[in-house]
Amino acid sequence: MNTFAKSLLLTVGLAFGFSASAADQLNNTKWTTYNDNGTPDAVLKFSESNGKLSAKIVEILDPRAKDKKVCDKCKGKFKNKPLTGATVLWDLEPDANDPNKYVNGSGIEPETGRTFSGKAELQGDTLKLRGYKGISLIGKTRVLKRR
Repeated sequence: MNTFAKSLLLTVGLAFGFSASAADQLNNTKWTTYNDNGTPDAVLKFSESNGKLSAKIVEILDPRAKDKKVCDKCKGKFKNKPLTGATVLWDLEPDANDPNKYVNGSGIEPETGRTFSGKAELQGDTLKLRGYKGISLIGKTRVLKRR
């Protein structure tokens, strides 16, 4: 095997290892979400598959939503699906330039039924999730706390 081929294999291997370890930081972790008033909304559990992260609602904390069992405002495949167990974030990928950042994700806000593009940044026990339509500048950041 020539030097170029060895170099290429090493680079690909390192990139794959870096990507997997970045996703592992959130894999099987639980996070509390908060609404605009700072009140806990729900608990999300992150999982990794093929280097991409997703998050499901595992517990609803907001007393206003305790009796709400399904996503009645959602559209398409999310319409009238149970909230507990619902995947609300998907396809978040580790940023190749920063092991604490995640990009190219998508999500749905069950309260409004709106879908969004998303990215996230891990800062210790805080995860800043940025949801937006179109460009990130026009969006909303939610702060999640590790449980």
